[in-house]
Amino acid sequence: MTKLTGIFFLLLFVHAKAQLSVGNDTIRVMENGYVLKMPWANGLNYATFSNVDVNYDNVKDLVAFDKINQFGVGRFRCFIKTGAAGVATYTYNPGLSYAFPQVANWATFVDYNCDGKEDLFCSASGGIMVYTNIGSLSSGLSFSLTSPLLYTYYNPSPSGYANLYAGPSGVPGLADVDNDGDIDVLTFSPQGVFVEFHQNMSKEAFGNCNSLDTFNLNTACWGKIIENNCSVALSQTCAMRPWPDYHPELQDNLHSGSCLTCIDYDNDQDVDLIMGDISCNNVQFAYNSGTSGNAVITDTTKLYPNYPNKGSTLQIKMNNFPCTYNVDVDGDGKKDLIATPNTFGSENAKSTWYYKNTSPTNTVNFQFVKNNFLQDEMIEVGQNSYPVLFDYNADGKKDLLIGTFGYYGTGTLKAQLALYENTGTLAQPSYSLITKDYAGVSTQSLNYAMPTVGDIDSDGDTDILIGTSNGKIHWLKNTAGPGSVCTFTFINNPFGFTTLSAVAAPQLFDINKDGLLDLMIGGKNGQIAYYKNTGTSLNAVFTKKSNFFGSVNVKGDPNLYGIDGYASPFFYDEGPQTKLLTGSVSGQIFYYTIPVLTSDSCVAVLINNSTNYINEGAQSTVWYEDVNSDGKRDLFVGNAGGGLNFFSSKSPFVGIEEKESIESLVNVFPVPAQEELIISVNKIDAKKIYVLLTDVLGKQVLEASFVSNNGIIYIADLNPGIYFASIVIYSDHNNFRIVKKIIKN
Repeated sequence: MTKLTGIFFLLLFVHAKAQLSVGNDTIRVMENGYVLKMPWANGLNYATFSNVDVNYDNVKDLVAFDKINQFGVGRFRCFIKTGAAGVATYTYNPGLSYAFPQVANWATFVDYNCDGKEDLFCSASGGIMVYTNIGSLSSGLSFSLTSPLLYTYYNPSPSGYANLYAGPSGVPGLADVDNDGDIDVLTFSPQGVFVEFHQNMSKEAFGNCNSLDTFNLNTACWGKIIENNCSVALSQTCAMRPWPDYHPELQDNLHSGSCLTCIDYDNDQDVDLIMGDISCNNVQFAYNSGTSGNAVITDTTKLYPNYPNKGSTLQIKMNNFPCTYNVDVDGDGKKDLIATPNTFGSENAKSTWYYKNTSPTNTVNFQFVKNNFLQDEMIEVGQNSYPVLFDYNADGKKDLLIGTFGYYGTGTLKAQLALYENTGTLAQPSYSLITKDYAGVSTQSLNYAMPTVGDIDSDGDTDILIGTSNGKIHWLKNTAGPGSVCTFTFINNPFGFTTLSAVAAPQLFDINKDGLLDLMIGGKNGQIAYYKNTGTSLNAVFTKKSNFFGSVNVKGDPNLYGIDGYASPFFYDEGPQTKLLTGSVSGQIFYYTIPVLTSDSCVAVLINNSTNYINEGAQSTVWYEDVNSDGKRDLFVGNAGGGLNFFSSKSPFVGIEEKESIESLVNVFPVPAQEELIISVNKIDAKKIYVLLTDVLGKQVLEASFVSNNGIIYIADLNPGIYFASIVIYSDHNNFRIVKKIIKN
């Protein structure tokens, strides 16, 4: 059984000295005169929503699992319910995102074991994986892997039991379908158009709801319906079909994708169904006039939530594949409805539609409230975000410019630049939205807009270069002159080249220290191209010197991301040393040092492939600059979700690592070790210590936790070799993370 306590680890090969002195923080952000409540909440694109009490205060919060982009490797976002019952107000808790495992495709929560804590059901190859919620108020949010794959009994079947199929593109219905007190599963048949009812026999077999090992295929034609091509046919029959032996490599591409939401529309103690399909732009409601033991769908509508009355509220209709989630949004004890798209290429800036349940009884009456629930309280620029700081109005304060892949409205991306003016002070910035289409970039019909800034013609003002998906670099030439508000003229691909790799993420930076700004361009392939400025300060000419500068490569796991890497570089000078932070397809932030260039090539030194353990979502982007005049750099992180997160050197979460290396406070011995490892923590009042041991390939081999400053881990069963101990120390005021190298004899 795998336990995840407080944080989920990716592969870590670093120590505390290779971190940045920043922590989660906030800066006030205003849009149209309104102060956003959670501006740095990363944005939302294609999220599933569940009620989960993530802080164990007996109030249901909201957890969104956002698939973010086309890879489907998403991030959990935790929104804490605040205020009175009946009011949908939330705050964002960024740290809790790290308490969840890495999940792809879909995730939803339901309390299967009746302990009052919502458990995690998520996509697995060929079916469903389950993590049990084992956390508490004292220990924090924690999950244990209970079932790597759910199985069900098919009859007839060559082997009886087989994996309970749920496709990667949809979301199964998890509910007590037969009304006996345990959680059942509704899912589409893998090769067909029927809804299967997999009955949980835990109550029947054991008299409790704890088991996940007793599913039976009750019927392969639940509700007597067929759903196909965005239509539902009633009064259908089907036979119990045998299921082939488990071959996940064959099953991942079966039923294309549907999401099922189980509700009891009329409080008659049976399940009605809301269905979304990957090929449709609306949802279908299926009314069950049967019973909990014998479902019969007798009426459907595509106009939902307009049922039975047409035109009573705004129909759920999106560009592609809307899905619904029956959750209590405002804490009034009645479940409301959230609708979101479930696929890349649909609405992304206004993609969270909130319908309040206004019924005075136990029936439902969903009325539309807004189409940007939660998104209206955060920076949200659609698909992907590229933060840049520059002074657009020459007032001496850096403003915030955000590039984006684009906004989906009518099915096409519309790339733009968003500008937030710094209306605060040098010591305390505050950002106010000026426009989400700065310099009229939308009129250029660009695919993606990834900006960088610098004066490339030495006329005393700041120009903007924009990288695009096709590898071209465009120039917003500033004609305002020194000390004036920027005025731009768009020049299409003035430098006449196309990068080898698509998705050009540029940075203007003098890499060779000759006084001219060079172009360093991150690519979709995870590498960085170096275009040397071989012109003059008045006339920049960029000449390619390398497609693989510094041998930097930030590709992700090929099983998750294929061949992509999405490098997004930020070079900076720290004293005499040039350093590099770069985002990546996995969301990890890579940290390198760059040797002095004596020619046009070098080999960068990788310091950390998971800087500060920050991962705010796939396709991360970074900007690292002092914004509060304390002489220390602050960090802006973008991601594919279209929002930002902010990490400040002044954050209260920047702890003792600034004063004393945590590395020196943690002792792991003996090294080499044979039978056991002793972990001892000094000068920190540790409430809990969590240790994850991985081999050199990153495979988890052992984990342990203890609630004192000292603990013993037994390693006698491990093979001799090199291992890495990822250690998290929880205290009242901060959490610290380090990695120690272990040698096992």
